[in-house]
Amino acid sequence: MSRVINRVIRQAAESLGSSLDQFYPSYGRNGLNERNLTYQMAKAFESRSDAYAFMEVPFLNTATGRYDYRIDCMLFDKDRVVFVECKRLYKPEKAQQLIVDLQRMNAENLAPVLEKFIAEKPRSRSVYRMILAETWQKPITEWWKGSNSGRTWDGSWLPEDRGVIEVKTFDNGKTLYWLYAYEPLLFSN
Repeated sequence: MSRVINRVIRQAAESLGSSLDQFYPSYGRNGLNERNLTYQMAKAFESRSDAYAFMEVPFLNTATGRYDYRIDCMLFDKDRVVFVECKRLYKPEKAQQLIVDLQRMNAENLAPVLEKFIAEKPRSRSVYRMILAETWQKPITEWWKGSNSGRTWDGSWLPEDRGVIEVKTFDNGKTLYWLYAYEPLLFSN
């Protein structure tokens, strides 16, 4: 497991929790926009020295021949590159979208993105793909951790390095959770 990634996730979740003490940016059941996850991750990652973030990094859709696929967030420093996709997770269809996101973030698709680095080519850097999701449902957190939650969703696709963070419990007793999972990407030379 990457200590830096875990530390950044915790810091980002704490920042969002503190922000929610000041302002709640949604109405009713529409939840928080996934952009809040990518923003908080980027802010936490960039708080470190010589660390950078880009949003909506394009990569090639081989079916169309166009660069119309996007990675929600790319974080990098001199030692690592982390490709991040975020979702709100509340039903099986959203879990399916996470599977698609994870599959799209493969070495073949992302190698050309890595070649765009100008200074130092990232071959010496560790490269990860990561999914980050938010949920308000405790059974989904149990499913994510691999516990018997009553959810019959397939979790076999989830990377081994994963966890759950409690972002904030509100006065009404509802809790916002972040679910994260990541794994290294291996590139052939």
